[in-house]
Amino acid sequence: MTHPEPMKALVYHGPFDLRVEERPRPWATGPDDVVVRVRRTGICGTDIGIATGKYTATPGVVLGHESVAEVAETGPGVTDLPVGTPVVVNPTYYCGSCPPCRSGRENHCARKHETEAGVSADGLFAEYYLTTRTFLHPIPAGNDRPAMVLGEPLSCAMTGVRRLRLTPQLRAAVLGAGPMGVMYASLLAQQGLTGVLVEASPARAGALREALPGLWPVVGTLSEAAERLARPGTGLDVVVDTTGVLLEEALGVLNPGGQLLLVGLSGGTATIDPARIADNSIQVIGSIDSLGTFGDAVELLANGALPLDGAVTAEVPLEEFARAFALLGVDLEAGHRTEPTGHLKVCLTPATAGKEQ
Repeated sequence: MTHPEPMKALVYHGPFDLRVEERPRPWATGPDDVVVRVRRTGICGTDIGIATGKYTATPGVVLGHESVAEVAETGPGVTDLPVGTPVVVNPTYYCGSCPPCRSGRENHCARKHETEAGVSADGLFAEYYLTTRTFLHPIPAGNDRPAMVLGEPLSCAMTGVRRLRLTPQLRAAVLGAGPMGVMYASLLAQQGLTGVLVEASPARAGALREALPGLWPVVGTLSEAAERLARPGTGLDVVVDTTGVLLEEALGVLNPGGQLLLVGLSGGTATIDPARIADNSIQVIGSIDSLGTFGDAVELLANGALPLDGAVTAEVPLEEFARAFALLGVDLEAGHRTEPTGHLKVCLTPATAGKEQ
């Protein structure tokens, strides 16, 4: 086999310091190894947090973890994934043998600090990626829906939703109308709940109404959400905070017996009254990563059960990564945040995407 030139990858060197560099192209050496050729990778809120210094990553790591790819090479033990098979990549490694894994908490694997793709281990803003058969989910032939790139974040949202007790009678608000908020709203609506999305950015709210017109209504504040949804004399039953900074405000609008799901990683702080939580039987629940939901997420996206294709609003070549981050409100050259342009999910596409090697 003639090895191609080293691959291109987007490497993190520090806050606002991202660079496309050449890295060695990985090869399958173990029996269960699979090398995939990356088609597209979504820019996640975690990537934005890393790029802006709000979230810690290992300097020198290749970023990215929300990907659709195709099989480029397999080890001898992989017999059910022919070269060329389109796949969604599960980037959340778990060892299967540590105490959290053995007790059904693979999303908190003891090795996570060293194996988290795009954070502590090399990720998928690259032309190729090495994984194992366990972490690949085939896409039905001929299905190239843009929304397939949402497999990883949708699986995380499904994990969070499964931690809630839901009935169609409940009224809900999702705080933050970015991609995670959109997926939570879609899943809650699928469960029959009535709700709204809360988004402070007029540009993003406008883009959302245009891209996904069948989704829940969008309002600007949580108080507007409560006013619009609550029955007389009551508040909300379920609040999902994807922002990470609205815990106190959310607690203030919850009904007795209400549920607050926290999934944002923005590092906000809050002062709460434990007696109010106890006296009102309020549940405050956290959720991170996916747990037993990845295959279900891929299936929902593949069969179009969730109308999310419009959530992918831009695809940008990998080497133009600065432009892609700017669409999401990150000026890498100037080193500061800006107003988002209204885009939802922006993807980076390597030059080798879809090409034979």
